[in-house]
Amino acid sequence: MQSAANKLPPYDHQRIETALQERWERERAFLAPLAGAEGAAEGAAAAGLSPQPLARPRWIYIKASAPFTSGNIHMGHVRSYAIGDAYARYCRARGDNVLFAFGYDSFGLPAELGAIAAGVHPSAWVARCAQRMTGQLKRLGFSFNWDRSFVSSDPSMYRWSQWLFLTLLERGLIYRGTGSVDFCPSCNTTLASIQVEDGHCWRCHGPVILLERPQWLLRISAYVPENDARAAELSLWEETALGSQREVLGRLEGVEVDLPDAHREGFTLTAFTPHGDALAAAAFVAISPRHPELERWVADERVAGALEELRLGGFARSARDARAVPLIDTGLAVRAPVGSGRLPVVISPLVDQRFGPTAVLGIPACDRTDGVIAERLQLALPEHQEGAGAPAGSAIEPRAAVRYRARDFSISRQRYWGTPIPIVYCERCGTVPLSASELPLELPAELQPTGAENPLASAPSFYETDCPRCQGPARRETDTLDCHFDALWLWIPACVPPECRELPLEQILALDELRAWLPSERLVAGSDSGNFMFDQRIVTKALRDSGHLGFLSAGEPFAGALMHEMVIRDGRKMSKHLGNVVEPDELVAEVGADTLRLAVLWAARPQRSLNWTESAVAHCNRFLRNLWSFSLEAFATPPAELQSALGEPPKLATDHLRRKLQRWCETAQARILAATAELEMHTAVRELMRFEERIRKSFLAPVIKKRGELRREDQEALLAALALLLELLEPFAPHFATELKQRGAAVLEQAQLAPDSDAVVESA
Repeated sequence: MQSAANKLPPYDHQRIETALQERWERERAFLAPLAGAEGAAEGAAAAGLSPQPLARPRWIYIKASAPFTSGNIHMGHVRSYAIGDAYARYCRARGDNVLFAFGYDSFGLPAELGAIAAGVHPSAWVARCAQRMTGQLKRLGFSFNWDRSFVSSDPSMYRWSQWLFLTLLERGLIYRGTGSVDFCPSCNTTLASIQVEDGHCWRCHGPVILLERPQWLLRISAYVPENDARAAELSLWEETALGSQREVLGRLEGVEVDLPDAHREGFTLTAFTPHGDALAAAAFVAISPRHPELERWVADERVAGALEELRLGGFARSARDARAVPLIDTGLAVRAPVGSGRLPVVISPLVDQRFGPTAVLGIPACDRTDGVIAERLQLALPEHQEGAGAPAGSAIEPRAAVRYRARDFSISRQRYWGTPIPIVYCERCGTVPLSASELPLELPAELQPTGAENPLASAPSFYETDCPRCQGPARRETDTLDCHFDALWLWIPACVPPECRELPLEQILALDELRAWLPSERLVAGSDSGNFMFDQRIVTKALRDSGHLGFLSAGEPFAGALMHEMVIRDGRKMSKHLGNVVEPDELVAEVGADTLRLAVLWAARPQRSLNWTESAVAHCNRFLRNLWSFSLEAFATPPAELQSALGEPPKLATDHLRRKLQRWCETAQARILAATAELEMHTAVRELMRFEERIRKSFLAPVIKKRGELRREDQEALLAALALLLELLEPFAPHFATELKQRGAAVLEQAQLAPDSDAVVESA
């Protein structure tokens, strides 16, 4: 076999990958089938959150994360989509109907800042980035259904955000309140956290304060307990993804007590503590500034003024720790839960940060932050005896309770590049929502953001309007929706055929297509996506209860989820600022898309950070090149040209090696398919490499050593093993495996050894 090596064509990744990608695009190879009524009856929704039955075909929607239109694809994208694409190709190979598509998350501050830096309008910046990123993703060979992609900043798409806003508003899940924002007094504008550098504004470098101002808020608190309870049903979520939900949830178990006002008859305050065995050591009660009954505890003008100053006047952004965050002494007290003492009542945003909009017992002996607050209040601290809770027969009986750190949050921003909020303000009618028929309310294209102030608030052509109810003069809302709100629905549009996307949203959400594909069988996203996933779960439950997604009885958008860690280099996050970025385009040009994809899968499990090194690329490229030569040498000799082993002397027999090879094939197939099914692509790729090594070193080499050449039966066994290897490799290195399968097709067919795809499916 070695003598023919010099005559073999080299592994030309550029030619192979380009030709196959052009063919895939020409043949529209990765279109998802239309489901129709039959698909709706057999699809994902009918199976609930359990794995779908083994009957084929299944309806598998693999949700890829929606990238920001930030300019270029980075290595984190490559890792994420390599995992999802391998799973999509595996599912197609086993006979499933597969939907693998995504949209660009194109609203928000990153796009606005990128446009400002480039000196172009955000819409032009987004179009440029989306085109550039699409080209990069196609060059990497990802099998996305591109017909179903979308850009969230297109008016036809952001009407989804406006419709969702109105739907949730009608159900009381969106409300007007106040929220803390980073504010630059010099620029007179709110800032995002990424625009605050060491407490100073990114534009003018002046100090930034925290300011309470009117906001639109999303009431996730209405569904937080159900999100908590449903987590136990998420059997297809791997542990990192489940852990992210627990982290966002911030569940705190403890007790609560009803504490009578020490001065006013009939007034009680319910206070929580996670330290139920230390009630006697309570020193004070702290209330969140967002407590729903706070006004009852603002007893005089001094306290009311201090609270108003806290809400509207702002405080230094650096004042976020327990020694600096504002405390307001209400001058009131409640009865202590144990004994006859009294506990002072204070107001502080520290409660929000730790427990949500509630009231809590301050127990300095058990909590360092409480100790700092008690020190600031100059309180005498009661003694704490280990295990001493409320004595039996106490007048104030504690009861088991739960609190969550997850809380309602602001969804409006004082910036240009976002979805216009479909609200007008009328002196006669008050706050008036638009009707669904008036959507989309479009963003004025002629405005150019500069990073200072809010362009919509200074554009009479936008904000001056007529009231939809009385037709009198009115003013539009000039805040826009935060891009996090857009993400609440970004998992749905891929399920909608493009020709149906102009329908009213109520009709879209009733399509059979959605019943077939939803819930998504797998979500693959980065480790920073926990908040998005949590809030998407919240909104799905709200849409279920509104009747629009009633078929999702559990209210879960994702039956399964995998979260992967980031790609780092030299122990640090990749950043242009640090100069440690690896450009995917350069690696694709140098070694090919398949090598790069294999490298990011081989280097680490999804749940571990991938510390990028050139050795991973070198190792995977060497593996492909060696397998290329090895396969072509094997294909060069049809079995019919070789002498049979029948009748050879026993000392030359190799049937025991062929039996071993057969067992290795069965073992490799079982392990690789099982790992791929669980999205453990790191394990699958390493098993593939181990399988290739066994074929070459533990079968072929001993056969050659034993008698110097192959017999017909040996060659047939070798070709069968290679056929299986390439079949199993295809989801991970699709261009390479497809090319080699085509090159070996003739000899495999001649030997009647074409890969048995049904056998692969059976073992899946």
